[in-house]
Amino acid sequence: MMTLKPENRQQERFVLDIRDTLFSSIENRLFTAQVIATGCGMLACVQHAATLLEEIDCELLHIVEDGTLVQPGDVVISFRGRAKNVAIAEDLVLGAMMAPSGYATRAHQIQLLAGTELKVVCGGWKKLPQANKPGLRAALKVAGVGMRMVEGPFVYIDKNYVRMFGGVRKALEAAKQFPDHKTVIQLRGELQPIAQETKEAVSGRANVVMVDTGNLKDLDIVLQTLNDLGARQRTKVAFAGGVKEETILLLRERQVDIGCVGAAILNAPLLDMRVDVIDSQMSQEGGG
Repeated sequence: MMTLKPENRQQERFVLDIRDTLFSSIENRLFTAQVIATGCGMLACVQHAATLLEEIDCELLHIVEDGTLVQPGDVVISFRGRAKNVAIAEDLVLGAMMAPSGYATRAHQIQLLAGTELKVVCGGWKKLPQANKPGLRAALKVAGVGMRMVEGPFVYIDKNYVRMFGGVRKALEAAKQFPDHKTVIQLRGELQPIAQETKEAVSGRANVVMVDTGNLKDLDIVLQTLNDLGARQRTKVAFAGGVKEETILLLRERQVDIGCVGAAILNAPLLDMRVDVIDSQMSQEGGG
C-alpha cells in the first residue's frame, strides 16, 4: 500500500477549495450577478465569457453582443448560480473579456481615424503569447481591423528574408515559384537606398511594398519613386513602425493604402468591468 510522503500530504491539503467550507451555510441559495462596465469602449469575447459561465453551471440571464459600445454602468452579462460558482465566475468572465475589449476599443478608435480609404491591419499579433491570440483575433474582428495585408494566398517577404537573399530583387525572384500568390515585401533601405529597392520591387512585380522603417521621409521617397515609374496605381503601399493615432492621419494625407499598427493596439489598457451580486433566493433543492 502506497503512503503519501509528508510533503505530498501538504500539497493534498492545498488542493481543497476553502470556498466549499466558507459557503456551506448558504450553499442552497442562488445568487444573481451582473457584469457591469466601468469604462467606455467596445466589447469583445462576450460570447466566450458566456460559454465559461455555462461550463460552471451558471444560468445565463442576459447578454449583449460582441462589438457593442458601452459606457460606465452598462450591464454586459447577467447570470445566476450558487455562491461558489458565482465567486469562480468573477475570475473567469473578467479575465475573458477585459483584455480583448481593450484591444477592440483601441482598434475601433484607430479604424475610425483611418476612414474608408486606409486599410488598418495589426501586424504585431505574432508578438503575443499563443494563449492571448484568440482574444486579439476576436477583438480585431469586431473592430473591423484585419490581420492580413492582402486577401487570398500571398508570399510575405520580411526584412530578414531580404537580408538572407541579399536584396529585394533576388528575394522576389525566389517568390516567382508561387505564380498564384501575391507578393508583399518589406523595404528598409538597408542593402540599397530605399528608392533603388522600390525600383527593384516594381521590376519584380511586387503587389505591396511596405515601408518598414517608421520614417515618413522614407515613405515619401517610395511614393515619389512609384509615381515617377508610373507604378503607383498597380502597387499598393503599406507603412509600419511605431504607427499611432496621429500617424494614421498623416498616412491618410499621403493616400497610403495600408497602415500596419502594432504596439498602439497591443498596449491598449484593459476595458474595466466589475461583477456585482444583486439578488439571492432559495433554490428549489434547498426548499423554502
